[in-house]
Amino acid sequence: MNAIQIIQKVKITLIVLFLTASYTNTRKKDNLITLKKFDQKHIKEEEKLSTTDSIKKSFLDTLNTKESPVQIILSKLSNTEYSDHKDIQLIYKNVSTKKIKAIKFEWYCENVFEKPASGRNFFIKGKSGGISNILLKPKETRSQVWEDFSTDADKIIKARVYFVMFSNGTKWELNK
Repeated sequence: MNAIQIIQKVKITLIVLFLTASYTNTRKKDNLITLKKFDQKHIKEEEKLSTTDSIKKSFLDTLNTKESPVQIILSKLSNTEYSDHKDIQLIYKNVSTKKIKAIKFEWYCENVFEKPASGRNFFIKGKSGGISNILLKPKETRSQVWEDFSTDADKIIKARVYFVMFSNGTKWELNK
């Protein structure tokens, strides 16, 4: 083998090494980019879950609702004959000694996959609400239905009162 052939073999070997190193670096770079995209997607999904989980957790925390002047006796979902939306019925009672002129309710529902149900609020899934502004006397019980609030609600996790306006001008608010 002469010197020219040796130089050509060295050049070929160097080119092969360079191409292999370049390919390896490109693959590593592609893997890093893919991993970074995966991490960003995973973080966004975790943020969604943590927001949803915190909303659900706040509904399950019954400590603050014990002081409510309105007790929810029953919450029930029902299908409508005229649409694929579900209605919610609440039966509630004024357990205070004052007349109530307005109440704000909220509820948290999940679908069959135990995910937050769709509702009237596009940005916060699972959570919906309604109001009543009919005078409720002390110890009086009432039933009320809110129509067409969800297309996929399967179960009510919790319904609660978060604001009450009494007829004497005082009010009660849920500590969230």
